[in-house]
Amino acid sequence: MNKIAALTIIIASVTFAQESPFQFNGFVDTYHAVQTEHPHDLTSSRTRLRTEMRVDYENAFLFASLNAVHNSVLDDRTGVQLQEAYFNYSNSFIEVRAGRQIVVWGVADGVRVTDLISPVDYTEFMSSDYDDLRMAVDGFRIKYPGERVNAEIVYVPAPRYFKMPLEKENPWRPDLPENASFDFPEGPELRFKNGDFGTRLSAFLSDIDFSVSALHTHNQSPVSVAGYDPVKDSVVIRGVHEPMTMVGGDMSMPLGEFVIRAEIAEYFGEALGYKSGLDYARKNTFNALGGIDWYAGDNWTFMVQYLHKYIADYSDKLSSEKNSSQMTFRISKELLNNTLKLSLYGMFDIDNLGYYGRVSGDYAVTDQVTLSLGYDHFGGKRGQLANYDRNREVWAKAKYYF
Repeated sequence: MNKIAALTIIIASVTFAQESPFQFNGFVDTYHAVQTEHPHDLTSSRTRLRTEMRVDYENAFLFASLNAVHNSVLDDRTGVQLQEAYFNYSNSFIEVRAGRQIVVWGVADGVRVTDLISPVDYTEFMSSDYDDLRMAVDGFRIKYPGERVNAEIVYVPAPRYFKMPLEKENPWRPDLPENASFDFPEGPELRFKNGDFGTRLSAFLSDIDFSVSALHTHNQSPVSVAGYDPVKDSVVIRGVHEPMTMVGGDMSMPLGEFVIRAEIAEYFGEALGYKSGLDYARKNTFNALGGIDWYAGDNWTFMVQYLHKYIADYSDKLSSEKNSSQMTFRISKELLNNTLKLSLYGMFDIDNLGYYGRVSGDYAVTDQVTLSLGYDHFGGKRGQLANYDRNREVWAKAKYYF
């Protein structure tokens, strides 16, 4: 448990010294996936106990959640991990939240445009729901919770970066030479100038919701730069994270059975790798997303998103295209009095002709027990999604809420 989270719990414990009502709940889930291709290895096998506690006292509350995990594929993922731990105070004029928390910005589904505060854990890549991939950050959030307009300020003194599949035994680890090693930091040095800080202003009108935001942060997803270590006589792949600034906005507008969503953001000074893998550059990039959700009736839902990225002052040395595009879609149908949900999710890397698809079924046996079964398919010509074609998998999941 880090110092900020521990300090939050100590302060909150003093505040809640009096006897206070509390809530305790959580769930147990188990997830197992196996390759459909030879050698039919396990790509994931984990069981998790999530416990959540909330203690209320007048206008304040303390919330904490822990994960106790047993991972049969990745031994170092077994253990007890702090998920969130924060103190929250609110009244009609202000809301203050301090501690380890998940911060979500924007309206995109499963992709990131303005949602750049909480990083993502890709240790097991797509083997988790996107909400489970999010990592909490240690920071402070001050918000004006107006009914029509609200504003917030966020400061994260100890930012975190993406967790990547680096262990040799990890089936999601990229293919590398035998003598290659990784040097990926977990976050920057704890100094004031290295902190993430930003602000967001949101408006909720009768026919449209929209927000504008600005954030000073880092590229949380690492840029890989290869070098040679003569002492180890090996190739060392460093994860590079550079400061950058994001200015953007989002909007969501209902139109009958449809909801139109959009996000745009300019990244100033984003780090981008070279084709050689030996260096990187910093460029300004424009990122835009458009999406539409259709709630068609009879428990059908359709969603499609298009994401585009443009790199200014482009150089042919960059590993990325000047213009790159990605699409996602989701189709779901609920049956049997809403106890069975069938879903199809897809992601298409247009430039690399790579794709990922997940077909799944979730059956609510009771209000507390859900059973799930699915299949993940990777393929394409090139790129990350195509390289994971060996990990086409079938999976099963069970979840019990208490």
